[in-house]
Amino acid sequence: MSNADSDVSPSFTETADFENASRGFIASISPCIIHTKDGRLAWDNDQYAFLQADCPPDTANPKLWRHSRLVAKQGLFEVTPGIYQVRGLDISHMTLVEGDTGVIVIDPLVSSECAEAAIALYRQHRGDRPVMGLIFSHSHADHFGGASGVLPPDQVESPTIPIIGPAGFLEEVLSENVFAGPAMRHRAAYMFGQHLVKSPQGQIGCGLGTTSSSGISGLYPPNLLIQSTGEEHTVDGVKMVFQMVPGTEAPAEINFYFPQHKALCIAECATHTMHNIVTLRGAQVRDSKKWAKYLGETLQLFGQKSDVLFASHHWPIWGTQELSAFIAEQRDLYSFMHDQTCRMMNTGLTGIQIAERFRLPEGLQRKWHTQGFYGSVSHNVKAIYQRYLTWFDGNPAHLWQHPPEEEGKRYVECMGGVDVVLSRAEVFTDRGDLRFAATLLDHAVLAEPEHVKAKEALANVYEKLGFGAENATWRNFYLTRAQDLRAGKRDTAGEMSKFAAINPLLPIEQWFDGLSIQLDGLRAEKESFSIDIHVSDQRRLWRVTLSNGALSYRCVPEEESFPEAASLKLKLTKDELGQVLQGKMQAVKDSDGNKDLLSKLLDLLAIEKVQ
Repeated sequence: MSNADSDVSPSFTETADFENASRGFIASISPCIIHTKDGRLAWDNDQYAFLQADCPPDTANPKLWRHSRLVAKQGLFEVTPGIYQVRGLDISHMTLVEGDTGVIVIDPLVSSECAEAAIALYRQHRGDRPVMGLIFSHSHADHFGGASGVLPPDQVESPTIPIIGPAGFLEEVLSENVFAGPAMRHRAAYMFGQHLVKSPQGQIGCGLGTTSSSGISGLYPPNLLIQSTGEEHTVDGVKMVFQMVPGTEAPAEINFYFPQHKALCIAECATHTMHNIVTLRGAQVRDSKKWAKYLGETLQLFGQKSDVLFASHHWPIWGTQELSAFIAEQRDLYSFMHDQTCRMMNTGLTGIQIAERFRLPEGLQRKWHTQGFYGSVSHNVKAIYQRYLTWFDGNPAHLWQHPPEEEGKRYVECMGGVDVVLSRAEVFTDRGDLRFAATLLDHAVLAEPEHVKAKEALANVYEKLGFGAENATWRNFYLTRAQDLRAGKRDTAGEMSKFAAINPLLPIEQWFDGLSIQLDGLRAEKESFSIDIHVSDQRRLWRVTLSNGALSYRCVPEEESFPEAASLKLKLTKDELGQVLQGKMQAVKDSDGNKDLLSKLLDLLAIEKVQ
């Protein structure tokens, strides 16, 4: 029995969430439409006006409809005197903490345009306070991407105000947003329903918020890294106590407490939904046991000291008793999922079997904040199984399966052709077994991708599954794929284009890490050479080596040298090196050796040369 099949649900008569989501409201932006400097639409929260209807349509799960109404609320809100949030201007919220002379900004959204609009709304009602500090709660782009929209203009290039983040921040940003960036962005378009119309029949949110903005994002490295729990810092007269929570919702993450306000920022470790142990867009599998332990520590450190709890998504909770219960229930949610999945897998069940039988305790099922609007019991259980036992379920028949297209052809052949598959799928659809109907029709479409009736039948099944889904990201995946089947193959060139690994604010080793995965290894397998790069303004000597289709690098102080001679030597500043690695060969002014090797390397990295 799955949790989704249970008769136990939270009460629709509860009003606390609606009261809390509106509490402290000051003003909103009208119209809530934000454009980039070149006129592109970056944000439009007004698209969600249809969610004001109390009664959910038959094209949306009632629980998800209720939740989506809450996350669509927009405006400036007072959390407690001296702490304010701007909500509804991106998938995440911006929090502003007033200090002696200015304001500290927490998590400046995804896009600079949205961040700029958010701080402008704050200043309109609270005064033109300068930004005196910036905090990135963790290493996901919706918590740092819009930094340039709030940084003072003279500090955008070389900020002198404290930019605080958790230890390991840059490494994790690189790992998640660069190494797997293009693939993740492609999947994220489905997960967040970016190609769907905002409507009762289309995208109604993503569980964590409405959707993500599409303006200009950037990365400004922290200049103050939090290293340990209990670490204290004061910025503009505001004291903060930090808790390290790595490996929870993000590999690098911090919670922090404001003693003067008795306010706790819990980052994204506890929100008004079950979160993801692994996301549908892709990410490292998170440690749900560690997540639960850190929430227990949060409760111990700050629970009884806090009058209000807020995060960078959803709405705050007021009252020591209420927020402590909330943290404890979130702790129990992740602990129960972890422990019971492990118990069941140790009896010999596979991830799929566990997910089908798994049920949360009734006490958690009755809470709105533990519902599967963003994460789900089904895919979280499978993630926990994957963390310990990998993708392999122990069945040797699954060790060397055909790829989906070839498998589909063989299933269709065994069943007697696509028309027979369509007929059988219709029977299961009429029975209400949409899950198996989707499986049959997926084989048919994989076997004959241009079969019009098969595509339409599968689209209809996906649409029904989407309309019934409690989980917003499942809904978005189902409905986007249905749209694709009806409209034809989507052009994903823009989504899958090569990423920009050369951010001038990042250290050089991260440039090389990013570029290494752009190397076409098989094309490069017969090449073998090394290039020494003297970065004069950093007084460092780098050796980049290409061998056996792999790109590696080493670094030593400039006064040292490598024992083997290099095929090419370059002397550049960091800025010039950045230009060269983006294909601007004219930046090379001092070289010794075979300069053609540099062009060869760039060609193997698939970087277009800029003339």
